[in-house]
Amino acid sequence: MIKKFNHYLCPPEVESKYSLLVFDDDKQPFIPLTEYYHYQLGRVSESTALSYLCVMEPFFYWLKFKSLYMGERVKWDGSPLAIKSAIKQYLQKELGCKVRDQDKYEQVYLTNKSKKTVNHFLAAVKSFYKAMIRLEMYNHSNPLVNVELLSDSFDMQGERRDRRRMPQIAGTEEPTKYRAHTDSYFKLINTEWIPEIIGDKDLPFRIYNAGEKANWSLRDEVIIRFLFETGARISEILDLTIGDYRNRLDKLELSTFNKGSFKRRIKFIRISSDTLKLLIRYVNMDRKKHADTTLKFDKLADEEPIFLSTRGTKYTYSAFYNNWSKIICYADIKLNPHKARHWFVTSRLKGIYETSNSQAEIEEKKKQLIGYMKWRDAETIDVYEHIYDEEKYRDLHESLIRTYSIREKEYLQNKKRRKEPPVNKTATIQDVDFKEDWLNDLFEGMD
Repeated sequence: MIKKFNHYLCPPEVESKYSLLVFDDDKQPFIPLTEYYHYQLGRVSESTALSYLCVMEPFFYWLKFKSLYMGERVKWDGSPLAIKSAIKQYLQKELGCKVRDQDKYEQVYLTNKSKKTVNHFLAAVKSFYKAMIRLEMYNHSNPLVNVELLSDSFDMQGERRDRRRMPQIAGTEEPTKYRAHTDSYFKLINTEWIPEIIGDKDLPFRIYNAGEKANWSLRDEVIIRFLFETGARISEILDLTIGDYRNRLDKLELSTFNKGSFKRRIKFIRISSDTLKLLIRYVNMDRKKHADTTLKFDKLADEEPIFLSTRGTKYTYSAFYNNWSKIICYADIKLNPHKARHWFVTSRLKGIYETSNSQAEIEEKKKQLIGYMKWRDAETIDVYEHIYDEEKYRDLHESLIRTYSIREKEYLQNKKRRKEPPVNKTATIQDVDFKEDWLNDLFEGMD
């Protein structure tokens, strides 16, 4: 077995202040990453905290055995210069990036060999050292923060001569471009968000089938069906309450929050009638086994969370992800829960084009999808649509090739049955005494 850093959920029968523990390659508790994970909870979503942890674990293993600065291995609590050097090496050797040194920062260029986690990794490391400084476990400045560049941005000149810039709320100066100034020491240069386009129309059923093989619980079955049927983020589903169902007039809908809405219920999600039946069965039967009340679905208080752990507490992302991973193993594919959201958008967009009778109808349905997804930028759908256009072209090209193949066979069969007419040489061979000099000059000028 390959040694590596890994994390484990705290067993239900063990009382601990940690819900999750990180262990190093020697199977010893590794407190820095453990503390980091718990520090992040409440500041970011549980799914984000866990995803940060997952990209940090291989980095810490690499740091321990492969990093090099001034002839020695770099320790996680070393000097900012040593950490920066190690991160640069990791970006180049492990994540496939090109890194170019500038006066006050490093430019990170993605290549065709770069991993998708580059931006995520840099954000995770930056937040890690921020947490370590706040917890007084790291006694230096944050290696991922460019203190020199940050101090420059504090002295941004305003439109009034020799005066500092007025705050944006004053409305007296042109607003600065979003993220024009950043304190990051490593800056990604050629980044562009590209969604996952998942065209496998049977993907949900493959996961459902794998869930049955893995003997999934009714709770996880309901959650996974929610993922594929609603396009919601997993955090939005796990945080659902009984009141979120009662808030909607339609029996197939639930209210939920959106990313950046600070838990305010500003959108809704819609499920199938079959999934609603499974949901009510789960609440009335399986959930009661672990809850501190025996009340049924229609009697529970509005604030009661719908999904509970076996300990009777709110079902967390890390606990769900542990079960999700087992199911995915049975499906023999690599898939994180967020991919269900990409599958949902891809499927809805295909459905819009396949069921619409006019461009106006397409645009109206796209507008409805944008409203349902509550995208901050309506142009997000254009990125999906661009990939969908490419897919439509592939289908068109495949059809064209099939037509060519059929025509070629017909031509060869007909050629055997009849003789080809003689070629009219006067129509195909240019007269050597052709006198149109102006046309000859034109062709010569095109060489």
